[in-house]
Amino acid sequence: MNEHRLKNLLRSIVDNNFEPLESPTPREFALHFYKYFGSSDPELRDELIFSVMANWIYKGVYSHEEIYKIAETLIKDEYILHGLGHENDDSVFLRSASALQLWAIIVTQKEKNFLPFNLIGTIFEKVLHLLQEEVDYRTFVTDKGWANSLSHTANILLELVQLPEIKKPWILMILNSVCDKVLQPDFRFLGDEVEHLAAPVAEILLREILLEEEIQSCLGKLKIQPHFHGQEPENFFRLINVRCFLRAIYFQLLDVPDKRRERDLILLALQELKSE
Repeated sequence: MNEHRLKNLLRSIVDNNFEPLESPTPREFALHFYKYFGSSDPELRDELIFSVMANWIYKGVYSHEEIYKIAETLIKDEYILHGLGHENDDSVFLRSASALQLWAIIVTQKEKNFLPFNLIGTIFEKVLHLLQEEVDYRTFVTDKGWANSLSHTANILLELVQLPEIKKPWILMILNSVCDKVLQPDFRFLGDEVEHLAAPVAEILLREILLEEEIQSCLGKLKIQPHFHGQEPENFFRLINVRCFLRAIYFQLLDVPDKRRERDLILLALQELKSE
């Protein structure tokens, strides 16, 4: 099936409240989805392929076995890690789209609990790798739509930390990896990445799985030198990133008024960043 026909069929499905066609079947559509998953056409990639597949996952059009196979495909390196390490090329769209669809699958897993532990573990491993090694920080790309690889990765982590299968050692790995990402000198927030990265950290604090000293140990690496005249630009941007990140965590914690101690930990970390 060529791209033009696929778009027309998917538009008709969207217009009909995502009701599947008799032919091609949802299973047959999946094969065409994979072919165009990382398309640089934003309508095909986001408005059609993601929307249709995600809705079919949510609504149970795809069986648990079929969703399992979709997840198995997307966690392959040629999808979720495709072109990882490249900067400012179109490979980001396949990584980002794969992460976004895996997010939809993990959201469904929270409600229906059908994925085996080993698959959840592999998703965790690949997503953490993507977080650590992603260097394409673009948000919106002219004529090609949203990239947002980092934000989509953070969204999966937010869902993962809520799963009972994600135990304390993995929680610590997520917390440390997010803090390390914020500290990267070449990373400047272009959109709302800071809010997305803060969300899994806020959720970790709310779950109260970690000891206070374990949280403080992770936050301790964010206690970087305050800004001063003549400071190297990369250190200045680190300071800005960390400050925005901690503020975002704090304000997300405000939604749960009784978590005062967790907010105090973030305030203490923020106080360490005050300029001299």
